[in-house]
Amino acid sequence: KAADTLSTADRVLKAQGQERVLLRTLDRVGTGTLLMPHSRVVLTRDSVDWATAQTVSELIARVPGVYLWRGGWQGRAEMPNYLGRGATSVEYLLDGVPYLPVGPDSLAADPSLWSLSLLDRVEVERGAGQLRVMLFSRRHDRAAPRTRIGITSGDRSIARYLGTFERRYPSGIGLGLGAEYFAVNAPNGGTGGMNSTNAWIQLGYLPSPTLGVQFQLQLQDVARDTLFDGEPGEENALSGGVVGTRSDAQLRFSWQRAPGDLGSRADLIVGRTSWSSDSVAHQVGRLGAVVAHRRPTWSSQLTVWHNSEWTPLDARLALGWAPFSRMSAAMELVEQAHSGDRRSRWGTARVGFRAPILGITLSGVVRDGERVQAPADTEDQGQRFTDLEATASVDGRRIGAEVGMARLDGWRPIAYRDFMRVASLRPVESSDWVTAKARVAVTSWLTMESLYEHAIRGDLPDGTPPHHGLTTATIRSRFLRNFPSGIFEMKLQGMVETWSPGVIGRTTEGAPIAIPGRTLVRGWLQFKIGPFIAYYDRVNFQAVRGGTVTRYPIPGLASSFGVRWDFLN
Repeated sequence: KAADTLSTADRVLKAQGQERVLLRTLDRVGTGTLLMPHSRVVLTRDSVDWATAQTVSELIARVPGVYLWRGGWQGRAEMPNYLGRGATSVEYLLDGVPYLPVGPDSLAADPSLWSLSLLDRVEVERGAGQLRVMLFSRRHDRAAPRTRIGITSGDRSIARYLGTFERRYPSGIGLGLGAEYFAVNAPNGGTGGMNSTNAWIQLGYLPSPTLGVQFQLQLQDVARDTLFDGEPGEENALSGGVVGTRSDAQLRFSWQRAPGDLGSRADLIVGRTSWSSDSVAHQVGRLGAVVAHRRPTWSSQLTVWHNSEWTPLDARLALGWAPFSRMSAAMELVEQAHSGDRRSRWGTARVGFRAPILGITLSGVVRDGERVQAPADTEDQGQRFTDLEATASVDGRRIGAEVGMARLDGWRPIAYRDFMRVASLRPVESSDWVTAKARVAVTSWLTMESLYEHAIRGDLPDGTPPHHGLTTATIRSRFLRNFPSGIFEMKLQGMVETWSPGVIGRTTEGAPIAIPGRTLVRGWLQFKIGPFIAYYDRVNFQAVRGGTVTRYPIPGLASSFGVRWDFLN
């Protein structure tokens, strides 16, 4: 018998060497513009893994000014409402491509349906009265293959199974595969069960440092049962059922003048979005181009999209300028043409300044123009607006604070389709808001953080209580005395969300729907040993009978737990 020519130790050393070999990947689309102070929250893969969040919706809820409409517990709709602007107050992009709502709800997308484990990065861009959430799928940049597996269980027979595989070769070929299955049963004697499958396929080829092509397909199969308040019947329906399959395919051709972040680059993207079910079948094709140039002190980006439905033209020009290290400015101009001879035009101007003392940062945002908030609704017409926002912050190692003031123009917000008991939201003439965020690192392992928003003057919009706050206390330690290598890490977090009595919306007759004040307590325990992560999540510790939306309660003392394991083969 011939002896092995390669020992086990040699194989281990070879694998460890591949883990340190970096290979080129396609740059993310839409991230080349200069960032302004307070303009964008960036969550990398590690931040997402350690966030106290099961869904994209819960990540967005950590932005001051967001009130999250929860349709119950896991598996039900979770819709962010930013500063009372309603269903369309948040827009989404998936790998640089606008994410169009299709299927049963063509007005707003439900971010709770995405799989966090199939995302590599989440960026939330803040503006006066509008949020833009940019989602980026995973991209592998190592010579060693990467595999991720995960499993979750919990109350109501929760089941979540995850598996991904990523490989990149020195020749420039890249492969990514992933799928996550999630299911949750209805409560005993109740309704509202759900199961979904998210799948992701990515194929790429980079023949040179300046050229690349990538195909990506994302599938989402959803079966969400109707939720009733009591016995099944139309009069007791809270949320309609959703059964169907959505697919988002894109083929991207990329060119850049030279490797690196600086210089010129251009991307051509061909995409297709489709929804199929027994009741609805819909397809939207799109063709887009992104041309950008980045220098150390300025940036420019032109994005043009053609869609086969609703918005034939969507053009955006973004400019950024940082003449000094302590000052920067940015501007974005948007021109959209919609079906029915409707148009949207608006501009956003930003300016920021960092003071040389105390780390104080000041910024301001102005948005002015006319916008059709729901292009898929042929009855929706453009609304004229001028929105202003100013923010001041100080960020130190131990203490951080941020205070923002926003003056929003009149608006006719759209209600959320999935919350059938809230038929509409009252139009407002104008509203003034104050938002705040504070962080105190009591010790190196104990941190307190709070978010708060409050409508201080003008009309009080429906859908957001007058006062809403979210406070967390986090213990996070590596126990370096016991684990000097740093391989172990633990996080224990308590979360308290509270809101005052208000009006959540209107009935079909126009009568206000009151929402009582509530306080919800949540706990999260997570620890990490190398690439292995385990967590335990428990909500509504006080078993409060109620939720963030009237008649949509969050179950008391509901819990889930799971593990995830990333490893380079």
